[in-house]
Amino acid sequence: MSSGARSLLLLLIAILIGACGPVSSPIRPKPSTTPTGSGLPLPTGRALPPCVTLTATGCDPSALLGKGRGSPGCVGKGPGTITASPIAVEDLLYIQPMGLMAGGHVTPIDHGYFYTKAAMATPPRQTPVYAPMDGNVSTVTRTIRQNGLGNVATYDDYATTIEATCTFRVRFSNMVRFSGGLGSAVGQLQGNETKNPNYPVKAGELIGYTGPPTAYGIDVWVEDDDLTLTGFVKLAQYTAAEAWKTHVADLFDHTQEPLRSQLLALDERDAMPRWGKIDYDIDGKLVGNWFRVGSGGYAGLSGMREGYWDGHLAVVYDGNDPAQVDVSFGNYQGAARQFAVIGNAPDPATVAQSTGLVRYELGLIQTYSTPSGQLWDGKTYLPHIRTRASAGVIGTVLLQLMAPRSLKVEIFPGKRADQVAGFDANAVMYER
Repeated sequence: MSSGARSLLLLLIAILIGACGPVSSPIRPKPSTTPTGSGLPLPTGRALPPCVTLTATGCDPSALLGKGRGSPGCVGKGPGTITASPIAVEDLLYIQPMGLMAGGHVTPIDHGYFYTKAAMATPPRQTPVYAPMDGNVSTVTRTIRQNGLGNVATYDDYATTIEATCTFRVRFSNMVRFSGGLGSAVGQLQGNETKNPNYPVKAGELIGYTGPPTAYGIDVWVEDDDLTLTGFVKLAQYTAAEAWKTHVADLFDHTQEPLRSQLLALDERDAMPRWGKIDYDIDGKLVGNWFRVGSGGYAGLSGMREGYWDGHLAVVYDGNDPAQVDVSFGNYQGAARQFAVIGNAPDPATVAQSTGLVRYELGLIQTYSTPSGQLWDGKTYLPHIRTRASAGVIGTVLLQLMAPRSLKVEIFPGKRADQVAGFDANAVMYER
């Protein structure tokens, strides 16, 4: 534990015994009948609730000692084992690994997706969601979102975190409600409310439902605090915005057989790692994530609010088919968009400052199955997914490394590479 965190814990303990006045906190636990910090004794047998964060008051901070990012209800350390599918295997349509780029997900996505058959049915139906392992439900959240399926103006997005240990957890979002014992324990959440139930759960236990109007399935994060990804040039800007992002782990590596093989059979990515990859940066090379100078880096100037991705740029490999180079723009003619590089060269991992100017012609990303060649609409499972640029040049992007962490970029929509002489006054600088 850092000296700052230790000092904060000692201060909180002093508050509890009346050594000083109360400290303001954004988190306000349920008050006891006798205020802490008043110098008055607590009623006999009345225990303080455990602190949820290091900054909480009116609670017992000892519960957080040595638990890192774990909740007060977590137990032990080390990786967990997934023994139950969060969506019953017979209800699964397909699994989409992490590492895709789509819309506002301009940099590779840090979670995967479990799509359900029922959500694609006519009419669409909801599907049960189960706990993937024994553990502790530390957090539940209800978020009110805009523009759900079928042009619904608003919809509820329920999310939950399940801890196997204090350092290993699985998170789901895109649920339409909680159910079973968990639903009874947390009750009805208000809009944009979070609770910390510390609810013990067993693998395979019903915890809720997913489907319309919220989503076609669940988003799935696997987090291991003892693992740190090595493919980001500047880790701090990611962890400051999303604490888990540099600690995402491979779901299949932590799944017990025979379930592991059953899930792999529905995974749309053939390449290793089968759960995908999100960290492609190589210092001094073009490949990886970049951020427009002055745009606020990964979190953006708005601090992860809508449109934070406007200054993002990723020159990486396709999430389903890493043989294809893609370019993902936070702002391409006013919208976040993704394209496949026509001709698929040069490899951005080989492009350095000495390479000079690079011209990439951009095409729409076309997804198909081999060896049949059947185009994929995302509504069925197709094996052996590959991607390529479709016919026709959408535009050209010029890129040039001016220094190991400085990139000059200019987009020319509607133009072929041979129609672009070079940079002009509209070029923009990126960094990382």
